[in-house]
Amino acid sequence: MNQSKQLVRLIEIAIMTAAAVILDIVSGMFLRMPQGGSVSIMMIPIFLISFRWGVKAGLTTGLLTGLVQIAIGNLFAQHPVQLLLDYLIAFAAIGLSGFFASSVRKASVSKTKGKLLVSVVSAVFIGSFLRYAAHVISGAVFFGSFAPKGTPVWIYSLTYNATYMVPSFIICAIVLCLLFMTAPRLLKTDRA
Repeated sequence: MNQSKQLVRLIEIAIMTAAAVILDIVSGMFLRMPQGGSVSIMMIPIFLISFRWGVKAGLTTGLLTGLVQIAIGNLFAQHPVQLLLDYLIAFAAIGLSGFFASSVRKASVSKTKGKLLVSVVSAVFIGSFLRYAAHVISGAVFFGSFAPKGTPVWIYSLTYNATYMVPSFIICAIVLCLLFMTAPRLLKTDRA
């Protein structure tokens, strides 16, 4: 990769990291859950970078998003391992959707809407599910004391985290599908 393309990638990672953090802060003003989490479109910038530049850039953007949230104090801190799970691992995991980057770009170029929808929804599902899994583990281990009496900790964590992750997945999948169907140029990294 030439230097100018590397510079463009780094600039986009920085911009999308900032966009993800801002979107999370704004959504948290209205929809913040009691022990953290919110219905949010903050994953969209991470998915966008993952589809444009692949797994490495997606992981980097997700990791930086988590680091910035920790740095600015936009968090629910219980334990260092909980911070690692809920912020660094959870957001970096979204970047693994970059494994679908090639199929998303190919479907976009060939203007195959069905394949594009399947690729985008599959990638968003995988990224969202991996983030959800990190939050569930953290919730069961570090927030289990919030479970109502008689409710198993794992059931509580699965349910609590699903209340914001399922809507977030659905919203992100719809927005990204609409975005790539109407503006497929967003997936192109080589500007002629």
